[in-house]
Amino acid sequence: MPARNESAAAANCPSPYRRHVRFLLWGSALGAGLLSGGCAGLPLPGDVAVTGSIAPRAVSAQVGEPAPGGVASEDWAFARLALNEALSQKSAAPSVPWENPVSATRGTATPVGEPAPREGASCREFLVSFVRPGGEQWLQGEACRTSTTAAWKVDQARLLQRT
Repeated sequence: MPARNESAAAANCPSPYRRHVRFLLWGSALGAGLLSGGCAGLPLPGDVAVTGSIAPRAVSAQVGEPAPGGVASEDWAFARLALNEALSQKSAAPSVPWENPVSATRGTATPVGEPAPREGASCREFLVSFVRPGGEQWLQGEACRTSTTAAWKVDQARLLQRT
């Protein structure tokens, strides 16, 4: 009988071999996890550290429609895309944000009021903001489109002056 108790105690107590096997299994799992990360976080020689994503591209404004006086053509190109989207919305006063990543200028394009018929076209007033590190400007204007064109054509626009 005493032998039976000794063998039961031995079965409950793991042998040193089992401890080593567990250590090797856990160590292998940890090593595999560390190695699966590879060198993903390390820069390669000659790499330029770039964060963000894709380099900004130039956006061209609609052909035949120059930037209003006092507005940089590059900023107008981005603002114009947002303006076309905002004017096309059917809901009241949807502001559409825009940003020029090159000049760090941003703003919103907001239609004012509902579209109104004028000489066979649908016209809508708008405001566009231009927020720069040195200050902000507002552009007020009107854009129209006919039933045959999907794009809005800016008929008149002027920068508002602070008083």
